[in-house]
Amino acid sequence: MKKLLIIASLLLVSLAGSAQDKQPVYKSSFFGIRSNGTTDNTTSIQKAVDFIASKGGGTLEFSVGRYLTGAVQLKSGVDIYLREGAVIVGSSNIYSYGGHKGVFWGEGISDVTISGKGVIDGRGPELLRNIDGQIKMRHIPDDTTVPTLVYLKDCKNVNLKDFILRYPATRDNLYIIEGGDVKVEGCYTDTK
Repeated sequence: MKKLLIIASLLLVSLAGSAQDKQPVYKSSFFGIRSNGTTDNTTSIQKAVDFIASKGGGTLEFSVGRYLTGAVQLKSGVDIYLREGAVIVGSSNIYSYGGHKGVFWGEGISDVTISGKGVIDGRGPELLRNIDGQIKMRHIPDDTTVPTLVYLKDCKNVNLKDFILRYPATRDNLYIIEGGDVKVEGCYTDTK
């Protein structure tokens, strides 16, 4: 009987440990993030990422819909999961990026994954027209930063996996990685 209690106790401890190791999943709708394709979700998505980071990490999950956003700063320990049919739609307004280099961007972060069967669509042609118009009106300088879809600098243990990349404004670059440890697997573009 004593051996049975010890085995049961060890089993409970190991199950509790594995439950604690699993990161929580937060649905984007929990944070008031709208999937209608017209509401600017930049602030809501950033607040969601910041909240999840403050809780020790987890996954922000986007379900079917179109999520309009400007630049979102990634945080260590916070994953982004794009379900099939989820489309992150980059804003065509250059001011939505605040000078940052990507729709999703991170510098010096670690333990982050962006994955799923969804899409990140930069709406490149529309964004470039907006930038050109703002330059012609002299509202922004000629050398204004043109954001790509994902920008990562000096990051560790970051994974980009299986999602679709569309219409970056940077013409040739779907994502930009400057230094660090970033793995890209199964990502592709279906832009024609």
